[in-house]
Amino acid sequence: MKNTFRILAGLAIAALALSACKKDNGDGSLSSEESALKAAVEEYVPAVIYEIYGNLADKTTELCDLLANYKKDGVAALTDAKVEEVCKTFLAAREWWEKSEAFLFGAASAYGIDPHIDSWPLDKDKLAKELSNSTVINDLDDEGAGAVDEVGTANLGFHGIEFILFRGGAPRKAAAFAAYDTDAAMVPYGISGAVELIYAAAVAEDLRNYCWELQAAWDPKAPSDRVEYVEDELELNTTLDSGLTYGEDLLSSASPGSTNSTWQRAVSRILVAGCSNIASEVANSKIASAYNHETEEDADYIESPYSKKSYLDFYNNIQSIVYTLYGKEGASAPSKKCIYSVLVNNGYKGASDLKAALEGAVASLQACLDYGKAFVDEPTAKCAGEAIEAINELDDELNKAAGWVENL
Repeated sequence: MKNTFRILAGLAIAALALSACKKDNGDGSLSSEESALKAAVEEYVPAVIYEIYGNLADKTTELCDLLANYKKDGVAALTDAKVEEVCKTFLAAREWWEKSEAFLFGAASAYGIDPHIDSWPLDKDKLAKELSNSTVINDLDDEGAGAVDEVGTANLGFHGIEFILFRGGAPRKAAAFAAYDTDAAMVPYGISGAVELIYAAAVAEDLRNYCWELQAAWDPKAPSDRVEYVEDELELNTTLDSGLTYGEDLLSSASPGSTNSTWQRAVSRILVAGCSNIASEVANSKIASAYNHETEEDADYIESPYSKKSYLDFYNNIQSIVYTLYGKEGASAPSKKCIYSVLVNNGYKGASDLKAALEGAVASLQACLDYGKAFVDEPTAKCAGEAIEAINELDDELNKAAGWVENL
């Protein structure tokens, strides 16, 4: 009987301990830990996601408008200053996109926006063939974004426009648009700068459309004219089946109908599907494919080769993780409510390791930028290998933190 009592007593104590670990208030209210996670998400969603997607939508709109005007005026009206202006606008839009990649979960993945606007390398042979087809050019000229599929999905988005605007890491000269393209893939087909401008304008319109969709699909306060255009004219998605935007869904975590059953699950998803996902891609795909190239295809798998901004892309990808952890776009230190502060304030012993790994990853890419040679010119540089190691260390720490949050 005593042994039975001890067993029953032990089970009761274990049950109480388990209840304590779950921090269940028993009345449906949030525990202090859950309240902290909720506050972190409520800061993060508008201050990071809405802010960055809003800026991305604005800048791609500017890019679209500039290229539309340049096409309308014709290559004879182009000047070096105008080309430099559109290149500057392109790079600004590109920066906002790269700073969004720590939250590709949601609309960017669900609606196929990421691969549609940011695939590489270009299929330049197909592009040259299509741009030599007068029917395709007439369609692009008349229909704009409505005809971009005719040049192939591999030739859309940022990198199709980049190829037209930049060569050798610098803006092309206005005179180049008044002549025939000298790129090896284009020469056999006699592709003129005027034709390329028609193509770039159409792709920029398509890029803008999908960036408007991103903004509308996350932010319930996105400009109404953009939302209406995306929903009614383009017939693209802007909400989940629940009728909520992705932002509203994340902000309603732990509520009936949300895709996140708990606040722990919501933050873990941010850390793994968002931050870890891009850290792993930067280290093991964007850099490592060319750094460890075993095939010619791997060697060509280099992002932003025409503007030679690969390292800047990677740096901004890691900055998107910084902003996510620290609670605000542009943040260089954690806010009081941010995800990183929740880790610290609730006794996560790995917080200092995570911060050190984050700073190490940023420093490794700053070293690549300071090296002086573009990634496309020397993909096997020592600094690139060191960046792979540093970013993988960050990836490990992000996953450890996510595991701890799941059990908070």
